[in-house]
Amino acid sequence: MTIFEIRNEIKMLKKVKKWIERHGLLVTGDKVIIACSGGPDSLALVKIMQTLSMDYNLELAVAHVNHMFRGAESDADAAFVAEFCAKEGLPLYSTTINVPQFIATSGRSPEDAARFLRYRYLRETAQSLGGAKIATGHHRDDQAETVLINLLRGTGATGLSGMWPVNNGVIRPLLNICRKEIEEYCQEQHLAPRLDSTNLTTDYLRNYVRIELMPLLKNKFNANLPATLCRTASVVGDDQEFINHCVEAVWGMVVRDDGTNLELDCRELNKLHIALKREIIRAAIKKKRGTLRGITFSHVEKLVELGIDGQTGKVIELPGDLVACKKYGIIILKNQKLNVEVVGIHPPGVEVKLPGITCVSDIGIEVMAQLVSYMPKKMPECAVFDWQKITPPLYVRTRHAGDRFWPSGMPGSKKLKDFFIDAKVPREARDAVPILCDGQGILWVGGYRQTERAMPDKGTKSFLYVTINIQGSWND
Repeated sequence: MTIFEIRNEIKMLKKVKKWIERHGLLVTGDKVIIACSGGPDSLALVKIMQTLSMDYNLELAVAHVNHMFRGAESDADAAFVAEFCAKEGLPLYSTTINVPQFIATSGRSPEDAARFLRYRYLRETAQSLGGAKIATGHHRDDQAETVLINLLRGTGATGLSGMWPVNNGVIRPLLNICRKEIEEYCQEQHLAPRLDSTNLTTDYLRNYVRIELMPLLKNKFNANLPATLCRTASVVGDDQEFINHCVEAVWGMVVRDDGTNLELDCRELNKLHIALKREIIRAAIKKKRGTLRGITFSHVEKLVELGIDGQTGKVIELPGDLVACKKYGIIILKNQKLNVEVVGIHPPGVEVKLPGITCVSDIGIEVMAQLVSYMPKKMPECAVFDWQKITPPLYVRTRHAGDRFWPSGMPGSKKLKDFFIDAKVPREARDAVPILCDGQGILWVGGYRQTERAMPDKGTKSFLYVTINIQGSWND
């Protein structure tokens, strides 16, 4: 390696490390699984993370997904990544997923389907490694393209903020590095990345933006357009993060979850600034549906107007079989198609992967369980237990005749039936409430109350962190 190449490598590492430190992407001793397709971005990321691992004492692994889009070419990519990892001495987790078949049954676009299944595999693998962080090779040009695409489609602050440096367990160490820098780094490091032939066709929207639209806009309007879009994303992202904190602060005053529906108090909602009002509505829709896919600015504005002057009885239909109706100063978010016949899950129930993500299809949820050494932040859909007070294995089921448990904060045990009555859980919703159990009985009435016997205290050193989400919504 020449002095010039060594100087460029040091410059690249300093730039990436500065980004990592600025956004707190890594701490000493982290476990990190690197998503690697074999292309320039991900291959450069693997090499850079290997070098930086000495600074952070990282435990690294690589993950590869064969999406079965390109036949023999996809197989060759998988073989290349396997050979590269073997040469570098890196553990590899790989899988083959029939994405074309999934597209045919799900109705998703090729890009969306591949992304959804890829992230699901990455999250499952990360959890099996004890809650590893997921590192992806997204770079500055990817960010600029994402912001531009979102702008063209129509978006709010969330879309304009693009991809965040760290979000929901995913870190992006190269988000401040441009495509040209990555290609030069690969050349200087004598890396020979694979090239995806589908990246050369403009059939996909992102490819069209990269190949046709972005060069046109740069030539006609702004030669530094990618950098400009990334700066916009950074500023808007900071503003959005502040608004998200504000949403958490006022959530309990505005929103009530009765177990079946979400209710927004119009009087409290209308006290808020319009920016905060919109985010409360978006957060409520996401909590109810598990995703904001298909929700537009127009949908949110209709609910804003409904809260201000909508007449009692007025109904607004939303994507995903969701409706919003006005009733005496309250906006009620509910499903149009409620399952009138819920099949109960009999004891012991569905065994929970630990760590990992468990699909409980009978009641349409996914359960993520992980062991951590710190007290995690509590959220309505999460529960935290003292691992030493638990008798594994863990199971998820629904209510069963004779169920009793000791609700946290109460003096003693109580019948689950009485708890549901006191908590005003509608009768028709009770068979869909997930019940988390261990060998001693009920640990958590999902979304409502934990048991007192497994609550963490000052002496807790190992925490069990459990999250319940609507099935299929773990996509980043």
